[in-house]
Amino acid sequence: MKNIHVCTAQQSQYLDMKICKQPRTEVTKKATTRMVIESLVDQFIASNLISNERLFEQILYNKDIIWIQNDNINGHLFAKADITGQLKTKTNSFMMYMPTNPIVYEVNGEYYHLITRIDSTRAKPNLERLSQAPKPILSAARVNDLLCSIVMRFYETYIEDLSQVANKNKQLINFVKQEYQQFLEAVKELNDFHLNWHPRGNGHELLLKLIDNLQLLKSRPGKVLIDFSNSHSYVVVESPYRMVKQAQKAVQAL
Repeated sequence: MKNIHVCTAQQSQYLDMKICKQPRTEVTKKATTRMVIESLVDQFIASNLISNERLFEQILYNKDIIWIQNDNINGHLFAKADITGQLKTKTNSFMMYMPTNPIVYEVNGEYYHLITRIDSTRAKPNLERLSQAPKPILSAARVNDLLCSIVMRFYETYIEDLSQVANKNKQLINFVKQEYQQFLEAVKELNDFHLNWHPRGNGHELLLKLIDNLQLLKSRPGKVLIDFSNSHSYVVVESPYRMVKQAQKAVQAL
């Protein structure tokens, strides 16, 4: 995996916040837990389905997703580059953000590092965690929890934004709600079995397959999604923040 570069290059009239992944060369030969988080973050950025500002506040820099704290220093999925060296694990002083060859994103001209200290603890995804009060941690993020948390918050944010658009696309909203509910039910079903949730275990692999099968997460504005539960009807994906910007531009032109 070399010279990765992900940048949301929407037209300037739609761009509220710029998030660009900086080029880097992957040096790890084996799969690691942080790679699945990195891949999903890149997928969200490239999707253009929610505004960069909402993506940043709801997922990338949100205590509900993950909150790292060392004294008065805070980090999340993203941490400001100049303080990452102070965010270490309590027990063995591992860096929470990659000390060499970090995964760097530029957010409105400021550099942030993606969390890389993601534990291989055999833990089921906790679907209730987003509804609980966030607690600061300084040990390691649990990969299955993180995967579910960021997927859940992405769906919730997209549904909320779609619902606030003046001319609501109710068919699209219903489709996204249905796919989201099916994902939650599938994860609950996995949790009912005695699976191995280690990153090399069958529980983790099945969770990755569930996420990979989510149509919305692979979409861009204009993509056609097939509703297999309703005689193969379809919906077209829209970007709610672009719709708002276009409406504002139309009003200004009057």
